[in-house]
Parts: sequence; structure tokens; C-alpha cells
Amino acid sequence: MDRVAIINGLIGRPYDLGGRAPGSINCYGCARILQREIFGRDMPDFAMPGTAGRQGIAAAIAVHPERGRWQEIGAPEDGALVTMARNDCGYHIGTWLAEDGGIIVHALEVVGVVADTTSSLQAVGWRRFRFHRPL
Repeated sequence: MDRVAIINGLIGRPYDLGGRAPGSINCYGCARILQREIFGRDMPDFAMPGTAGRQGIAAAIAVHPERGRWQEIGAPEDGALVTMARNDCGYHIGTWLAEDGGIIVHALEVVGVVADTTSSLQAVGWRRFRFHRPL
């Protein structure tokens, strides 16, 4: 399957914080699928602690062993993981794709899987974009 078909197959998929409801996905699950299906990188399954709230999720992601396999890079590159935050705590993740000058495919509450530019994400309050190369 080509990458456009993979991306289009995810767009609009409903969001579930725990990522366990049938047919739903969370931001990590979306990144995990894109990494595997497009870039051939396996990332372990990680059940988000949905009852913990955003701060709990951020804390769980920060200490998860998978984070040790990500090399922070200074500029985006095709397939990079993108962590982003609305304050000083990074708790959202997407995948940078080089299409159309650069888009981030990610899953958001209410709308599900979407593709955004960094500018459109900044306009709705996302800040502190960090790019990571999965090893």
C-alpha cells in the first residue's frame, strides 16, 4: 500500500484517549501505525493511562523506555516523530511527513486523525515542537 493510501486510511478515524475502543486511535497509536506502515519502524504498543489525565500521560511517556530510542533532531525530516505541548509539558505526538511542504499527521480529541501544518497547530495553541528520529 502506498503512503498516501495509508494516510488517507487514517484521516478521520475517531479518537479515544486510551486508544482501545474498536476502530479508534490515540496520538501514540497513530504515530505507531505511520512509523510501521510507511517507514518500517516498529514501536511498542503503549496503553495510555486514560484515567490519569494529560499530566499523567505526559509523565508516563517521559519515562517510557521507547523515548530512549528517539534521537532529538534540530529540524524536521520525513518520518520524524513530533512532540508538542500547549505549555511546558509535552504530551502530544504526531508524525512529520514531507508532503506539501511538511505536515503533521496526528490524532486529536473530538476530531480524530488529522493532518496539520505547524502554523495551523500554533494557531490553536500548540507550542514547543520537538522533532525526534526513531532509532
